[in-house]
Amino acid sequence: MKRISQWAIATVLLLTAVLPVQAAEYPYEETEEVFLHVMESHLSKPAAKQLVKGALEEISEQAEQKKQLQFKVSEEDDTWDELELRLAEWQKKGGFDTPTMNTWAIDGMLSTLNDPHSVFFTQDELRLFQSDVENQFVGFGFRLRLQKDHIIIREIVPNSPAAASSLQRGDQLIKVNETSMVGKTFEEAYAYLKGNEGTEAVLTVYRPSDKREHQVKLKRAFMTLPEAEGQMFTGSIGYISLETFGSEGAIQVRDKLAELSRLQKPLSGLVLDLRDNGGGYLSTARDIASLFMEEGLLMYTTNRNGVEVETWVRNGQDIGIPVRILVNGGTASASELLAGALRDHDIAKLVGTKTFGKGSAQQVIPLSDGDALKLTLNEYFTPKHTVVNHVGLQPDMVVEDYGAQVVEALHSLKVNTWELSDAEGDTVINGIPFPTVDPLFKQTPHGLQIRAAVLSHLLGDLSIGEKDYVVLAPYLKKYPTLKLLTKNGVNTLTFTS
Repeated sequence: MKRISQWAIATVLLLTAVLPVQAAEYPYEETEEVFLHVMESHLSKPAAKQLVKGALEEISEQAEQKKQLQFKVSEEDDTWDELELRLAEWQKKGGFDTPTMNTWAIDGMLSTLNDPHSVFFTQDELRLFQSDVENQFVGFGFRLRLQKDHIIIREIVPNSPAAASSLQRGDQLIKVNETSMVGKTFEEAYAYLKGNEGTEAVLTVYRPSDKREHQVKLKRAFMTLPEAEGQMFTGSIGYISLETFGSEGAIQVRDKLAELSRLQKPLSGLVLDLRDNGGGYLSTARDIASLFMEEGLLMYTTNRNGVEVETWVRNGQDIGIPVRILVNGGTASASELLAGALRDHDIAKLVGTKTFGKGSAQQVIPLSDGDALKLTLNEYFTPKHTVVNHVGLQPDMVVEDYGAQVVEALHSLKVNTWELSDAEGDTVINGIPFPTVDPLFKQTPHGLQIRAAVLSHLLGDLSIGEKDYVVLAPYLKKYPTLKLLTKNGVNTLTFTS
């Protein structure tokens, strides 16, 4: 879980406004608020005993680690009143401050839910979370991908600290300062990469091209990035990439569609790229869906009591052209909702790999001290009642390779004239660059090689298979319209099918 995320994946589906709140009136008010919200609203309908036990066990473990204190958890403590008494007793014995006790108790309660999407946010964490959804970041300016157990820089953002450094696409992140990133998850790596604006870190990367490590010192900066970007493929197919479902997402997609329509009248198809998009606001997903269909069911949601509610798109507009949606394992939450709905209405087909499988919806609830609780309230299903949660969406066209996914999407939209090249580390497909970790071409003692999956999907020749690279020369002989041009060190492959 650009999403999973690479910056930080925001997978919330439902979000409320965070309103001003008054300070807590007594020490454990925030813990009580979380207890009541979870008891009354969480999808799993947890028992009070479960939450009380989780809170006390977490405090007991922390007390032993911090001060070697032995606090025994009693089976008889199974109500809020008993938890409150125990909090006061253990706080006095351990000499812990109230915010610490609240945090431990809340973390303990939430840990019993087996739900990674129900999260307690401090005020600072809440601001960071909201910035993530809005595609605002304090960071270095690169996106990551997990590939073959390596954390790899897959894209460097223009005009960022990373862009001004010697970092390159394909660099493997080895260390942040003195902490090894080997074996770390995205979330763990992000925790070490994040920091305040203006702070510095020394990054150690391994560069496969020269088989050695490089150290780079970078300073974190604030960046606001577009949620949607788009351009035309050579010909009449449009392309829009959506980074997140923030408050500007639908407006930017609408504007990009209008811009592409002005450039090419009429458009004959559209590729919508939701790869690594971890989601965002439900309202944005609904508004984007209204750009593709005039009216229709967006999703079903069920709450903890099994009550089913329909969410509809109204007063939209039919896009009127075939759509292909690129998806992968980082496509989550609102991305899955939109992709599933457009497929169920026969507007789009999905190309890529199975999506993440986050079919639950959360609400962000303000708490007394200015903190917040993100709580899972609903499970959602596509208009045809397809289960998404913990399952994901299976694409109509399964393609593993990042570049080959684009080729297959265009093939299915009846594109028959092709131009593919490498440019500054990108794979350029019919005029649009895609930041791929693995280059399209590779020079070897056996001759020029090309990504096997890309060539296979370009030619429609399944015998090529999905191995990494194949020598290009035999296929230039086999296919008369397959041509290679090399100019100024840049290889360009053309093909007419």
